Amino acid sequence: MYLKSEALDDEDDISSEKAKEDLIESCLEATPPNVERLRQMCVLPRGILTNRLRKKVWPAILGVTEEDLSQAQPTDEELRTHRDYNIVELDVQRLLKRYPPDLSEEERLNLETSLKRIIMRTIFGTNYHYYQGFHDIAITIHLVLVDEDLSVAVLKRLCQSHFHVFMMPTLVETSEMLQFIYPLIDRCDPDLHDFLLRSNIGTMFALPWLITWYGHNIQENVPYNLVVRLCDLFIATDQHMPIYLGAAIVASLTDQIFAQPEDQAEVHGFLNRCLNTSMAWETLINEALDLYLQYPPASIASEAATYRDRPDVDRPGKQRGGATTSRTTKVNKATQDNFKWWMTAGLVVSVAVVVLAVGVAKFYRVSLPADENKTSNS
Repeated sequence: MYLKSEALDDEDDISSEKAKEDLIESCLEATPPNVERLRQMCVLPRGILTNRLRKKVWPAILGVTEEDLSQAQPTDEELRTHRDYNIVELDVQRLLKRYPPDLSEEERLNLETSLKRIIMRTIFGTNYHYYQGFHDIAITIHLVLVDEDLSVAVLKRLCQSHFHVFMMPTLVETSEMLQFIYPLIDRCDPDLHDFLLRSNIGTMFALPWLITWYGHNIQENVPYNLVVRLCDLFIATDQHMPIYLGAAIVASLTDQIFAQPEDQAEVHGFLNRCLNTSMAWETLINEALDLYLQYPPASIASEAATYRDRPDVDRPGKQRGGATTSRTTKVNKATQDNFKWWMTAGLVVSVAVVVLAVGVAKFYRVSLPADENKTSNS
C-alpha cells in the first residue's frame, strides 16, 4: 500500500492537473499497469481527478480481470430469493437524495433497478450479509463506473479487501474496528480523548463514516466530488483508513467539541452534524496519513481491544437479527438500556392493569346480585 512516505520519481511532474492526468494515463498504459504508482496518485492531493480516469484506475488497483467481467450471472428471479432482497429493495428506494438531480422519473427508476441488481449480484452466492450502508457504497461506485458488470466486479473485490468485516453474521468485528478511533484520538489530544469518554458517546458517531466511506453524509453536508475523492484514498489504502480520517476530523474540531456540554446527546449530535465543505479535507487526509505512518493498526490493536469492556464505550450486540433484518440495525448501548427500561416499566404497568381488572371483576360478581334485588323490589 502506498503512503506519502514514498517519494515521487524526480522526473514525475504533477504540478498541474494536466500533468497528473498524463502521468496516470502512462501508468495505465504500462504492461502490466503500474498499480503502485496508481495507488500513489490516489493518495496525493486531488486523487484521480476525474471519473473518466477512475473508471480505469479503480479496477486496475483492485485487480479486476476480464474473467471477473464475463462470469455467469444469476437471473432476477434467483436474486429475489435471497434472504436480504427485501431490505435491499427498501434501502435503494431511500436513496433519492443520492441520485443526480437532473434525472427524469424514468431514469431514476432505471437507476434504482440497476442499483438493486448490482447489490444483489455482489452478495448472491456468497456468505456476505448485507448491511445498511452498503447501498451508499454501491451508488457511489456505480455513479462513477456506470457499467453494471464493472460495478459488480469492483464491489466484489472491495468486499474481499475492505468490507468483509462489516458483512459478517455478527457486529463484533465492526465494533472492534471502531474502537481504533479512541487510541488515535488519544495520540492527537489526550484531553479530548478523556472528554469524549466522560461524555459517554461511545463509537457509534463514527459508524456511518466507516461503513459508508462517508457516503451517507452526502445527503446533507458532503458533496459528491469529495465522496469520490475519498474513495480514491480508501481504495488505495488499508481498510482502517476511514477510522484514521475520522480521528483526524475529530481532532481538528477540538475547540468546538470542548464548547459542547459534557453530555452524550449534545456531543453525539455535534459530531453527527460536523462534516461540511468548508473543512480542509486535503489537510485532514494528510493528517490521517501521518497518523497511519506513526501508529499503524498493528501497533495500536491491543490498546484498541481494551475499549471493548469499558462501560463508557458502546458496543453493538453480538448477534444479528432475523434473516431479512440482520445487518440493518446498529443500536448503541444507551438505546439498548432505554429499551430495557421501557420494557420493564411496561411489564410492571401490564401486571398492575391485570390485577386491577381481576379486582374489578370480583367486585362486580359480588355486588351485582344485590343491586339487581334492589331494582326488582322497587
